[in-house]
Order: sequence, then structure tokens, then C-alpha cells
Amino acid sequence: MPRQRKRERRGSAGLVIAALLVIGLPLLGWAGVNALTGGDSGNDSAAAADGSRTDAAGEASRGETPGSFEVAQIGREAVSACVERMAAGQAYVESAGVGIGHWGEHVQARTDMLAGTVVQEEMRAIWKRTRLAGPDDVAQATAALEAYDALPGCDDLGSLEGALPEVADQAAACLEREAAMTTAVAASTAGLQDWANHLNAMAAHADGEMTAAAAQDLWVASWEAAPVNIGAYNDAHALLAAAPACE
Repeated sequence: MPRQRKRERRGSAGLVIAALLVIGLPLLGWAGVNALTGGDSGNDSAAAADGSRTDAAGEASRGETPGSFEVAQIGREAVSACVERMAAGQAYVESAGVGIGHWGEHVQARTDMLAGTVVQEEMRAIWKRTRLAGPDDVAQATAALEAYDALPGCDDLGSLEGALPEVADQAAACLEREAAMTTAVAASTAGLQDWANHLNAMAAHADGEMTAAAAQDLWVASWEAAPVNIGAYNDAHALLAAAPACE
């Protein structure tokens, strides 16, 4: 029996401790409950909010905007495409220049013969040399023009916004060069077309498709008009050489 009573006393003591805990909890408050349970304080949410504000402030102080990397990448790709097109345009202008140069020699030979600075034999030798080179001149330049036309233009650079400064500078230089290139390509095409037309006329005369009189009249008209497009090519080529590089 004594043992039984001891167990009862211990049981009563346990009930008393539990009762004290239940009664005391409202008095301890939130901080006390957390101290007893080992939980976190309610300041964590505020701290997290402060951290978010700090991070946001840091981002703003660095001047970073959403999508700035993507915009810059698009700008770099647009510049790269324009660089490729400008290189192809340069190749065409130079190739056309070979043919236009031969056409200029062909025209100048008659001018010099009429001025008495060369004899007819010299004139005819120049004519033969340039005429034989003519078909290859036209074929190579035509292939270069097709390669140039197959590439996209530089229009995307004009609407580029938000690019990094170095990309914006490249875009401005490329757009300026494109304007000069457009003029040079047009002048190249006009000058080369004059040469191709004369080559076709000579071939037609050789094949008996044109009388000697008609061929001579056409040749004289072409000779008189030739300096306009040859001069335009030379001027456009000089402007292109002075234009900013697109690279």
C-alpha cells in the first residue's frame, strides 16, 4: 500500500506541473511560447522583407533593367548580320570595278586615238584585250551581286533600342556605311551594265545579227555616254572608302 500512495503523489505532482504550464502560457506571451518551444520569432518576416528591399535597391543602383542582356544580344546579332552584308557588298563593288575599269580602257582607247595619242593598232589591241576579259568580268561581278542580294539588310539596326553603348556605336557606323554602300552598289551596277551592253552588241555584230553601220552608231552613242556612269562609280567608290568601317 505505501508504494501505491507514492505513485499517487507523483501523479498528483505531474498534474500540478501541467496545470501550471497551462495557466502560465497566456502570461508568457508569444515570446515565452517561442522560448519554450524553440520556435523562431515573428521578426523573420520583417527581416525577409527588408532583405528583399535591399536586394531590389542593389539591382536599381547597378542600373540593371529586365531584358537588357537580351536586347544587347539582339543588337550584336544585328550588327554581325550587317557586317556580313557590308563585306559582300564590298566584294561586289570591287569585282564590278574590274569590269568598269576594262570598260573605261575600252572607251579611253577611242578617245586617245581621236586625240592622236595612240595609233589605231594600239587602240585595237586595247579593245581586243578588254573585250576578251569582258565576259569573265560580268560573270564574276554578277555572282558577287547575287551573294550580296541574298543577305539581309541592316534595317534592324535602325530600330535598335536599349543596346549597350558599344553595340549602339557599331550600329551607327554600320548604318552610315550601308548608306554609302547602297550608292556604290547602284553605281557599280549601272557602270557594269554599260560594259555588258557593249559586249552583247559586239557579239551580236560578230554573229551577223547587226549591221556594221548599226553597230558603229550604237558604239559611238555608248562611247559618248560612258563617262557619266564611270565617273559615278569612281565617286561612289571614293565615298565608300571614306565611310566608317562596319565591323
